[in-house]
Amino acid sequence: MDLSKIGFFQLAGTRLDYLAQRQKLIAENVVNANTPDYVARDLKPFDAVLNDVRPVETARTSAFHLTGGKPATAFREAGKDGLWETTPSGNAVSLENEMSKGSDNRDAFALTTSLFQRNVQMLRMAWRNG
Repeated sequence: MDLSKIGFFQLAGTRLDYLAQRQKLIAENVVNANTPDYVARDLKPFDAVLNDVRPVETARTSAFHLTGGKPATAFREAGKDGLWETTPSGNAVSLENEMSKGSDNRDAFALTTSLFQRNVQMLRMAWRNG
């Protein structure tokens, strides 16, 4: 069975690649925290990478089912609109901001790998009982 042909696993792989690239940029920002005229870099949010993916909508098979909430595009990260601070040497790296981004990145990586493992377990169970 080729897991790369299953949509969820393609999405999880893309997300893990994105998180790895973001971690690399965060590490570069931290390393260059004392470099004059260095400006911190970051990737676009992950949802911007998925422009061509259609959002999943739930099907209401009964009048008693609840309708969906706000679409995923209504939620945006706050505080990402510009530079946090700039030192007299021109460096624009905020270590607190980079540590916060690193923590968010770690949590997203843990969530993605956990979901990946759970889906593999479900496939194994279905295959064994199949």
